Amino acid sequence: MKKITSFATLAATIGCSAYAGVSSAPNAAGLYEISDPIDSTVTLDSSKEYLLTEVVYVSDATINIPAGTVIRGVIGLKDGSNNVTQEPGTLVITRTGQINATGTPADPIIFTFESDPAPKTAPTVPLSGDTLVTGLWGGVIILGNAPINNDQSASNSLLIPGTDFIEGLVEPNPSDASPDLRGVYGGDRPHDSSGVIRYVSIRNGGFNLSAANEINGLTMGGVGDGTVLEYVEVIAGQDDGFEWFGGTVNSKYLLSAYNNDDAFDYDQGFSGLGQFWAVVQADNGSDGDKGGEFDGDDQAGARPYGIPVIYNMTVIGGKGGQIDYDKNAGGSLFNSIIIASGQGTSLDLNSTCGDMVDAGNLQIRSNVWHLDVDNPSVETAAVHGDSADAVSVLGSDNYFSNPYLGGANYDVMGSTASAKKRYEVGGVYLKPLAFVGNDATDSTKLEPYIALYFDAVNFMGAFDPTIAPWTDGWTVPSQLGYFAD
Repeated sequence: MKKITSFATLAATIGCSAYAGVSSAPNAAGLYEISDPIDSTVTLDSSKEYLLTEVVYVSDATINIPAGTVIRGVIGLKDGSNNVTQEPGTLVITRTGQINATGTPADPIIFTFESDPAPKTAPTVPLSGDTLVTGLWGGVIILGNAPINNDQSASNSLLIPGTDFIEGLVEPNPSDASPDLRGVYGGDRPHDSSGVIRYVSIRNGGFNLSAANEINGLTMGGVGDGTVLEYVEVIAGQDDGFEWFGGTVNSKYLLSAYNNDDAFDYDQGFSGLGQFWAVVQADNGSDGDKGGEFDGDDQAGARPYGIPVIYNMTVIGGKGGQIDYDKNAGGSLFNSIIIASGQGTSLDLNSTCGDMVDAGNLQIRSNVWHLDVDNPSVETAAVHGDSADAVSVLGSDNYFSNPYLGGANYDVMGSTASAKKRYEVGGVYLKPLAFVGNDATDSTKLEPYIALYFDAVNFMGAFDPTIAPWTDGWTVPSQLGYFAD
C-alpha cells in the first residue's frame, strides 16, 4: 500500500472539498452535497449543482460561489405532531464566516429547493393569483458583528452584552451541555464585512424550524457596512423577503416579490442606507403582508436608534398595507412610489413613533402615494394611526394620485389611467417604472440626495423610466415576462 506522507498529498488525493463540508462526488441525483460545518475555505464550481443537506454553518472560513452556480436546499419535513423530521437545507454565514457570492446579469447565483426542475430556464414560481409554493427549504442567513439594540444577555446567560440569537434557528438552552452559539449576531463593529452578495436569486424558502420562528429569504443579523449587498431578489418565501436585525449594511437593487409576509422588514436599530428597492406583493388577498415593516424595537429608547435612509423605493400591493412604522421606528423614506392596489392602508404610523417624528428622526418626503382607481368602493385611507404625527411627517411634500386616499388636504395629481396598466398586479404588466409625465418625473419635487452612498437620479421609484429595468434578464419576474411592455 502506498503511504501518504503529507496532508497536502492527502488533500490532493481525495479532494480538498472533502474537508470543507462539500462532497467530492455527486449523489444519485447528480448533486454535490454540502453538509455542516464548513470550517475551511471552499470554492464551488458553477458547472456543478449543489445540495444543502441540513442547516450548514460557515465559520472561520469563506464560501466562494461563482456566477451561474445553483445551490438547492433539502426540503424540510415535519411529522403529524409538527416535529421536524428533516432539517431544511439552509446556509448560515456566522460572525466569523464570509460569503463571496458574485453572480452576473447573464449568470445569477440561484438558491432554490431540492426538486426544482429547471431553475435556470423555467422558474416554477407562480406570480399571480395562484397558491404560492413557499416554505420548502430554509434560506440564506448572514450574521455579523455590527451594533444592534436588542440586548438579550440579561435573559440568556449564553450571550454577551449587545448580542442576540437570530430568528429562524433553534435557540440553544443555557442548560445544554454543549450549546451551539453559531447563531449569535451583533457587536461593536459597524464597518464589519460579511463579504459580497451580488446578482443572487433566492426562491421558495422559509421553512419553519419551530412555531413562530420563521426563516426569511435573506436574513441579516448585525451585518456591517463593509458588506456588499446589491442585485438580490427573494421570490415566494414563506416569511419576509429581506429582514434586517440591526446592523449597518447598505444595499441597492433589491427585489422582493410574492413573499407571504413582509417584503422588507427592519428592526433592532438597523441603520443602513438603501436605494432602488422594489416590491411586488401578491394580489390574491391571502398572501403578502406589508411592503415595508419598519420597526425600532420593543424597548423604548433602545440604542442605537433605527434610522435608516431609503431612497427610490417602489411598492406594489400588499394586503396588510404598504408602509408601516412601529415600535419607536425612525428613518427616512424619500423619492419613492407607493401603490396600494386597492388593499390595506398606504401608510400606517404607530403612536410609538411620535418621539421620533418630534426629534426629526422620522422623515417621509417627496413620495407618490397611489390607490388603484379600479376599486373606488374600498375604504382606504392615506394614513392610519396617529393623525397628528402623520400630518407632521407627511406635510406638503408628498403627492397623492387618487382622492380616495382621503385624510388631509393633500395635492391630488391628475388622471393616472394611462400609467396604471403597467402596474397591474395579476397581469403581465408589472413593469414598475416611474409615472410618466407627472410628479414622479418632476425633478424639482425630488428630495435632494445625500452624498454618501446614493446615486443622484431624476425620478421617483426604483426604476429609471428611460432605460430597461435593472431586473431584466436575471430575475424570476423578468424570466416569466412579467416586466414586459
